[in-house]
Amino acid sequence: MKKSVKIILGIISAAMAVVCVMCILYIVQYMRGNSLNDKLANDIASDMTVAVPKAHTAGPEETAAPDAEPQPDAADAEPKKKFRSINFDALTELNPDIYAWIDMPGSIINYAVVQSEDKDEFYSDHAVDGSYYSGGSIFSQRYNKRDFSDPVTVLYGHNRKNGTMFATLNDFADPAYFEEHRTVYIYMSDAIYEYTVFAAYPHSSEHLLLCHDFTDEDEFNRYFDKLADGVNTNYDREMFPAFGDKVLTLSTCYKQNRMQRYLVQAKLTAQYSLLDAQAE
Repeated sequence: MKKSVKIILGIISAAMAVVCVMCILYIVQYMRGNSLNDKLANDIASDMTVAVPKAHTAGPEETAAPDAEPQPDAADAEPKKKFRSINFDALTELNPDIYAWIDMPGSIINYAVVQSEDKDEFYSDHAVDGSYYSGGSIFSQRYNKRDFSDPVTVLYGHNRKNGTMFATLNDFADPAYFEEHRTVYIYMSDAIYEYTVFAAYPHSSEHLLLCHDFTDEDEFNRYFDKLADGVNTNYDREMFPAFGDKVLTLSTCYKQNRMQRYLVQAKLTAQYSLLDAQAE
């Protein structure tokens, strides 16, 4: 009897030890993943001001001397804008799967964007450096090209309880928050894409890109025209896209129903070339 008790206690002790080790490993990966995102946001992404030159066109009565230096026209000057300066060389060295950076001013969303070459869901539970991390990354799937040239590009991120990744997308259900957070920037190595949010709404768990052919004009227009009929939808009707526009969709779990998604959609409204921009 005593031997049986000892065996049982030994099994329980071993099981508890395994559980403790697993808990420690989980905590370590959790803290490491959070630390990596914070480090990248602080070290890889810094603030810069860029002036995007605006071409000066001479008026009908304006004739310049052949050898005269062009004079800037204050009325034509493009206002300087404050952007992030992203060190893509460092990001590529960290992981070649990193191809963009997303920033939503006024929110916690400020992350590298990744896409796996062979596993669409890989970064749902891996950090941007490829290590295991339950919090995952902001990622796209191979249904989208990496240059944001598709009619609709979808970026995924977890709705984390600590408010990181894409958790704050659910805040767009508040009309005031919707109005205050209308701008999304996508940074590439040679350009910055500026998107304006036009809709936020709960959606079914269907795969948006597999269930809808947004390369078809009729289907594209039909899908977005129906947004105004949705329940619990915040939207700006005047900003709805038409076929030919580029749409960025940010997707996360809906906090009211984990079986659904919550989508925030934005339309490309400006593009800045970093090859021509002047950083200060």
